[in-house]
Amino acid sequence: MIFNGIILTCVAKIQGERTVSSIYHLLKGKKSIQTVQDAHIYRLDKFYCIYSILTKEKFNRKIKKLTESGLLNPVENQNSIFQLSNRGVNWLEEHKDQLKIEYFNGLKYNETADIFYLRLLLLVQTLTNIKMRSFNFIPVTDNHAAERWVKQMYRTMKNSEKNVTVALYDELLTILKYLPDQDATLFVDRLTGYKNIGLSTNQLSQKFNLTEEDVHLLLKGIVHRMITLIYKEKEHFPLHVYMLKDLYKSNQITQSANKTNQLLEKGYSIDQIAAMRNLKTNTIHDHIVEIALYNSEFPLNNYISINDQNEVINVLNKEKSFKLKDIKNSVNVNISYFQIRLVLAVNKKLLRIGD
Repeated sequence: MIFNGIILTCVAKIQGERTVSSIYHLLKGKKSIQTVQDAHIYRLDKFYCIYSILTKEKFNRKIKKLTESGLLNPVENQNSIFQLSNRGVNWLEEHKDQLKIEYFNGLKYNETADIFYLRLLLLVQTLTNIKMRSFNFIPVTDNHAAERWVKQMYRTMKNSEKNVTVALYDELLTILKYLPDQDATLFVDRLTGYKNIGLSTNQLSQKFNLTEEDVHLLLKGIVHRMITLIYKEKEHFPLHVYMLKDLYKSNQITQSANKTNQLLEKGYSIDQIAAMRNLKTNTIHDHIVEIALYNSEFPLNNYISINDQNEVINVLNKEKSFKLKDIKNSVNVNISYFQIRLVLAVNKKLLRIGD
């Protein structure tokens, strides 16, 4: 149900302006400026990279199933473009309280959530085994970064393991009280402790009568929900804050875009930067659009005049469309695709039609 709901929500948001492949790339977390910009423009950033292990075959089967069940309608003469049927609209309304969409914060947490979760799983396993004087257990994860962190944590807390164990239990119990009982139980059943192996995704799906896709998404959503709460109530969860502190990224732009930004700040032109970095001009354009997405003080006037900005915005408000080709065909011929994308990036919060 959750997987169905997320796909239907995405289709509803993009309003036939993108193919369903854009939804697949969004869920997978494709590191392209087009996918990231779409996430912002269509207010789908919460779903970015929440299903990184999703295969194209499984996604296509799901689209086919939703279409056969009458929830999606293919748009005539438009390859791979779908819209919600009336039945699909009604289905979303009827099930909105069961979809857990409010849990997700994918674009913000996609590089934080997975490693935080692995640290938590391994720390719970380590502390419970140490308490029982068991030192030869098989780690619940083979992620080397998580293992190194827990080993370092163990060296730090040596001789105070009991206090740390109690603190972790108390904090985790408090966090889980914010979740519905079934979600909290599912999360706990996944944990591995002393002589207690956490349930697999398949086992959880059978126990809670969920699809494996929904179990994966629900666990991901719960971790996002936890992180949101931890950041909001930092003083109540010092141990969890410690698990997160070196994972937080205040600057979300990629390393390559950041290098371009540094050169822009030194006064180099786009062509100069492209030559210096041995990159195509279009790649530098992509970097600048990425910078604009995250920089609230981006100097848009340096790239497009105020009059041209207003023309693009007027077209957006009139056409109710984010298709670049449609916008380009409706504005002054001298306004480039790059400039249009920049206007969209800077004004992403103001331009979304509906919610």
